[in-house]
Amino acid sequence: MGRDPSCRLTFDGSSGSVSRKHALIRAEGDRFEIADQRSSNGTVVNQQRTERAWLNAGDVIELGTGGPRLKVRIVDAAPEVASGTAAPRPKLVDMTLYDPSRHAAPQRSMLGLVVILGMMAVGVGMGLLVALMTMFELGLGVSIVGVFVAFAPCPVYLTLWLWLDRYDPEPAWALAGAFLWGAGASTFVSMIVNTAFGIAVHSATGDAGLAQSLSASISAPFVEEAAKGLCVLVIFLVLRREFDGVLDGIVYAGVVALGFATVENVLYYGRSLASGGAGSLIFVFVLRGVLGPFSHAVFTSMTGIGCGLARQSHNAIVRLIAPVGGYMGAVFLHFLWNTIAGFVGGLGGFLVVYALFWVPLFFVFLAVVLWMGHRESAVIARQLKHEVALGLLTQQQADIASSWPKRMGWLMSSLGDFTRLRARRKFLTMVTRLALSYWHVERAQSAGGETLSAGLIPNFRMEVARLKAAV
Repeated sequence: MGRDPSCRLTFDGSSGSVSRKHALIRAEGDRFEIADQRSSNGTVVNQQRTERAWLNAGDVIELGTGGPRLKVRIVDAAPEVASGTAAPRPKLVDMTLYDPSRHAAPQRSMLGLVVILGMMAVGVGMGLLVALMTMFELGLGVSIVGVFVAFAPCPVYLTLWLWLDRYDPEPAWALAGAFLWGAGASTFVSMIVNTAFGIAVHSATGDAGLAQSLSASISAPFVEEAAKGLCVLVIFLVLRREFDGVLDGIVYAGVVALGFATVENVLYYGRSLASGGAGSLIFVFVLRGVLGPFSHAVFTSMTGIGCGLARQSHNAIVRLIAPVGGYMGAVFLHFLWNTIAGFVGGLGGFLVVYALFWVPLFFVFLAVVLWMGHRESAVIARQLKHEVALGLLTQQQADIASSWPKRMGWLMSSLGDFTRLRARRKFLTMVTRLALSYWHVERAQSAGGETLSAGLIPNFRMEVARLKAAV
């Protein structure tokens, strides 16, 4: 409830005591709770100012002292017949001032779209510069082979990474922006800065080996993780409606890192082909493309985790230090990998580092990611109980939305009907976002804060209701 057009119950500008987002009423089983959203003039229930309270029929809500007064009416909905047995639905709270014509389907953030398009343009522009530098160093023919070998397995890597975010897939345009930024901007900036750092160290010490070692251990971790992490941070700031938490942070970080690693591999593959022929190229491909294709993704995912923790937290200190801490974690892992590999040296040393460092780290990371996916499934199932109780969803629909195998089976069953398939895909997207919005509100209430997701809930519910007949 408030003056903001996104509120389900809206008030015009003459209601001076009402804040833009004044208070929230949400269902908890068959009960209803009102929670003040840090309004300027407070929320009063039965003449008592309150932060949150359970509502009963006949209660009087006052939005600010002397502000609009609402009387609560709780009614029983019509019974629902399931499996031949009539089962009464839970009680519903009646708020008659809601005007559905004022609300449209959820809209993308125009600022976010413009920023992502700008990142695409910068990524493509700098990517062309990297391509020219590569052809200048390796020649056209070798560069083409390097591009083919580096990009050919990229769809496989990308598919595996996107599977992590299977319940609420990120927008294709945002992922494309992340990939292009990693492939172009991050690679170009890293090449320039790392090369300049190596030249400076060589000029100061006269030791080419030391310059190469320090560039790999000092410059590369800080510069490369900053260039990749900047993309994740920008998406976190301008696409908050698409950035729900830690899992989304990992996905965006993984995609930008995949773009970076793919273009970086073009150089490695091209150089190996130019210096040692096809045998050397195959050897390097096995090392980088088979044994360690996700190393950069794991490093940069630390920054994604930091931004995800900041997104989920309502603690100002956590929101400030979590992204920084995530970036430092990415730098540390990158530094550790480069330094140990450089110190041991040779194929034997690489395999030792791979077995003792990379394999355990990757499996720990994989376990955390799989747990995050299971947690997201559980959150969706729990939050949709409200909508099942209120009759917006059936229990079967809620079960499908919270289970990836059931989702896939449901979608596959409509492959012969494109219209229904498209409706089902959108239906699952809206239901998932509705559940995650309830989760954001729940977390905000527990922290005494507010969230943009509260204003999106009515929009998602309307979309779900509209799509039910088409699925």
